[in-house]
Amino acid sequence: MPADALIVENELNRFRDAPGRVSPAFGTTHIRKALVELGDPQDRIPRAIHLTGTNGKGSTGAFIRAMAEAAGLKVHVFTSPHLLRINERIRIASELVSDDELAEVLAHIAKRTQGLTYFEALTAAAFCLFAHHRADISIIEVGAGGATDATNVMHQPAATVVTPISLDHEAMFGLKGVAAIARLKAGIFREGVPAVLADQPAIALGVLREEARAAAAPVTWAGHDWTSRWNGQAFIYESKTLTIRAPWLGLPGQHQAQNAGAACAVLEAMDEYRVKPEAMSAGLREAAWPARLQRLKPGPLAPENGPPVWIDAAHNPGGAEVLADAIRALAPEEGDKVALIFAIQEAKDAESVLKQLVPVSAEVIVCPLPDSGGQEGGPGADPQRLAGIVDALGGKGNVASGFADAITQARDRGADRIYVCGSVYLCGAVLAANGESVT
Repeated sequence: MPADALIVENELNRFRDAPGRVSPAFGTTHIRKALVELGDPQDRIPRAIHLTGTNGKGSTGAFIRAMAEAAGLKVHVFTSPHLLRINERIRIASELVSDDELAEVLAHIAKRTQGLTYFEALTAAAFCLFAHHRADISIIEVGAGGATDATNVMHQPAATVVTPISLDHEAMFGLKGVAAIARLKAGIFREGVPAVLADQPAIALGVLREEARAAAAPVTWAGHDWTSRWNGQAFIYESKTLTIRAPWLGLPGQHQAQNAGAACAVLEAMDEYRVKPEAMSAGLREAAWPARLQRLKPGPLAPENGPPVWIDAAHNPGGAEVLADAIRALAPEEGDKVALIFAIQEAKDAESVLKQLVPVSAEVIVCPLPDSGGQEGGPGADPQRLAGIVDALGGKGNVASGFADAITQARDRGADRIYVCGSVYLCGAVLAANGESVT
């Protein structure tokens, strides 16, 4: 590890959660107290867009950022988790935070506060840095949930967004069902602040609209106030007052139309006049977000004479369904023998994820989850148990010693395509082993 990165790691060690903890502590009381000591930076950042949802937060944020940057604006971004380096979580005026600056702000936070968790400390660091540096827009992604998330401390964001909701983190929050999850995520709504709702299951949409009315938040939603669709390869966004066309989207997958549509609706709802339609179209074409149907470049894990290898961060049933649809869509031109490389955290609903993926795969090769290097969420699921689930679902489950061994097995057994999925951390480890980076 480079010396500067080691300094960041040492500073982060001050905030490590208790060893063995699977679920982080939720609630904003503790971080609010800490932010008071830091001068309430969360209320001094540029126009903040607060995103929650189960799937699509990162992609929606990437589209917003790309459109704003195409218009010449500078954008602060806070996301989680990271793939390779902690710095990926914090972009200052569109650039990844440096090791020196991140270590300095973490040291300041440790000196001024007590008892913050790992995620709370990073959230506080982002707010401090965003308040200190000039930018035009801030994109703040919820870590998990909504109402009780450490990011939910901004008094008056410029807009709130809920991307598609499905089942995830139920055990973590002690909740059951989509309606309860939707109510938790609606906790980011604020009086007078536009609430933008992407495509939702009917029950989630009903709850979100009800909660928006209760919060006195003006609400717009997909299918009512705007539509987003494909016309061949072209993307079209239409509302009562705005039409945006892009000949393609920078992020692959048919599902990205709903994320791009939500991103356009956010800029329209917050009346971001500086981002003109031509910049929106350009940004939609140029958006990038790693580990979302990302094809590996030629490298140690993806030799040029081998089958193509994709990574996708799908780790819940909704994300797995989207990935399965994408695999089916590619089948006619790419071949029909698909191998999945799979690892997932023990706390996740592996069976529901695999129910979506087993039908589109010739085999599923499960492997241990790589060491997460301080990431949140707990240990990986036992590969033998996962292989048993695959077999019980009517698939062919095999076990490998690691992801490199799994990819080799798939290649040796004649896979036409290989997909690595189940965990952001697995995707990050694969990117690193293939010699790729996130910039």
